[in-house]
Amino acid sequence: RHRTALRRGDLSRPVRRAIGDGLISPSVSVFDYGCGHGGDLEQLDAQGIACAGWDPAFRPDTARTPADVVNLGFVLNVIEEPRERAEALRKSWELAGKVLVVSAQVHVSSRGRTAVPYGDGVVTVRGTFQKFFEQGELKEYIETELGTEAVPAEPGIFY
Repeated sequence: RHRTALRRGDLSRPVRRAIGDGLISPSVSVFDYGCGHGGDLEQLDAQGIACAGWDPAFRPDTARTPADVVNLGFVLNVIEEPRERAEALRKSWELAGKVLVVSAQVHVSSRGRTAVPYGDGVVTVRGTFQKFFEQGELKEYIETELGTEAVPAEPGIFY
């Protein structure tokens, strides 16, 4: 899983979208559940936004703390075990004071690359697990697991 974490110099798509939609601003706190290398945290901090993050590989000792906005960015799609995937969704929801931003890879053409089926996803050519959701499938999954409406922000991103 840790090999799927990207090093980035700009904000991730779900965080950019939440800022654009007025959900993330200097007046709210943000927690990044599964923050990887912490690229979003660095960018948000530079904008004066109170933020923290946890990641099982890169920040395992950081406390998972409540925040106004919790970002679960491209985490669900890299968890091979369905029970663990659901647990990550529920735990991140429990931390969200105002909104949970959930994003996952949506199904796209493999562009000629081969992937090996594994569980309910695939093992990619990089040797990492990916669960590609259909947009409606991701919406239904969030709503079923959390018992609340998932509002689409754009393909692969829900509030």
